[in-house]
Amino acid sequence: MRGATLNSAQWIANKALTAIAMLVVAHYLTPAEYGVGAQALAIFSFLALLPPLSVGDVLIAHPKNFGRLAASAARLATVLAMCSMVLTLASIPVVVLWFTDDPSRWLAGLLAILAIRPILEARLMLPIAFLRLSLAYPRIATIDGLVQMGATCLSVAMAALGGRAASLVVPQVIGTGVRAAIYVRQSRIRLESPVRATRVRYLFRQFVRASGAQYIHNVLVMLEVLVLGLVAGQYQTGLFGLAFTIACQANSIIAYQLGVVLQPVFSRLQNDVNRQVTGFLKAQRVLSAVCIPICCAQAILAEPLFRLLLAEKWQPAIPIFQIISLSQAFYFASGPAMACLRGQRRFGTLLVWQSIQFVVSVPIYWFGASEGAAVGVAIASGIVWACSTILVVWMCTTPSPSRRAWDSIAIFLNPLLVCVPLFAATLFVTRWAGGFGTLGDVASILVMGPVAILTAIFVIRFTHKEIRVTLDGLVRQAINRVCRTRGT
Repeated sequence: MRGATLNSAQWIANKALTAIAMLVVAHYLTPAEYGVGAQALAIFSFLALLPPLSVGDVLIAHPKNFGRLAASAARLATVLAMCSMVLTLASIPVVVLWFTDDPSRWLAGLLAILAIRPILEARLMLPIAFLRLSLAYPRIATIDGLVQMGATCLSVAMAALGGRAASLVVPQVIGTGVRAAIYVRQSRIRLESPVRATRVRYLFRQFVRASGAQYIHNVLVMLEVLVLGLVAGQYQTGLFGLAFTIACQANSIIAYQLGVVLQPVFSRLQNDVNRQVTGFLKAQRVLSAVCIPICCAQAILAEPLFRLLLAEKWQPAIPIFQIISLSQAFYFASGPAMACLRGQRRFGTLLVWQSIQFVVSVPIYWFGASEGAAVGVAIASGIVWACSTILVVWMCTTPSPSRRAWDSIAIFLNPLLVCVPLFAATLFVTRWAGGFGTLGDVASILVMGPVAILTAIFVIRFTHKEIRVTLDGLVRQAINRVCRTRGT
């Protein structure tokens, strides 16, 4: 849990900075320009069939053999990265023909830049996997925090200097390269065995299952943007892209960073299924008590937030932001759930789950885009992720015979029973306050929203003993740290 706290604290600061930076970038970009950048990132996610970083997940699933497999894993990651780069570059002419609403030169240039990214990720794979397995999260938090901060500042600078869509893409690639260079110097990996073809083949078989699920998940996260680009054009894509980027900041701290922390922990509990599942459910209950109120608050504060901070050209993104925020009330559980399945070495189960979701999502998103553009896609996405996330949480508990499906449903239902009436009343108050102009909007964001979040968390504490004990413990730890700081 200390690793989760350190990683999450670092990412809270960076995600807050990212959200602010994206608001600044939106000031310089039009929705269409933002849409081109978002589209390039989405297309790259679709083309990244062989993500080198997934080799690290396979290594972490074999903690006792890490040293013997490390050299072979590094070789495999390099080969996969080269193949991914070639595939991306070769696909550019086809992509330009398909996405006719986007400026071809910009789209081709951004994809050519993104094609470099797998090479950098291959270099990053081994040291980051080693540090994760060593639970060196203070070091990871420091490095990632500084690099992300630099990339965010670069994005703002590029947008201000006329970088347009490139300001969303180039800083990410540069950030990956900087992380790779730092991690290689920071890690001291002892290779116990040279590269062996048999081990490369073994790792590749494991990689196919692990990376297949991760690849489909990466595509699913960007699938709405891909469909909008094909059906509704770059303007609607830009509206959705900005709304999604801002709305998902809080939950991406949980879905990705806590998943990074928990997978090595779950891997070490492979032989104790009951403890593994019990720990997983406890983590999800505590997360739901915090994440669901935050997501509901985002939805009701959308109108004053956009009025205060964004120009008129972005106001049509308000309902999109609200719908995505509500869907995040389910999505937060996906990261820890995927980490649990990997820790259980159920890569095949993970692949089947994501494959089914992809097959179901494509026609539903297409229908939503055709009928309602960005708003329609947001509604379709929310429905799909809500059903899918509840299902995968239940799947994580099936190895333990003492668990029931209700345990998984209650993770989401209990907080929602508290939040829906509370935030509905708060929405009424914020709309009344909006009649007082800027002062009312500021009061809604700085006072009414935080009070509603804290009230919801306080009430949710009483829905389960584990939630109350864990949250009270975290509060006591925070108070003790403040007291010690003042004492020194």
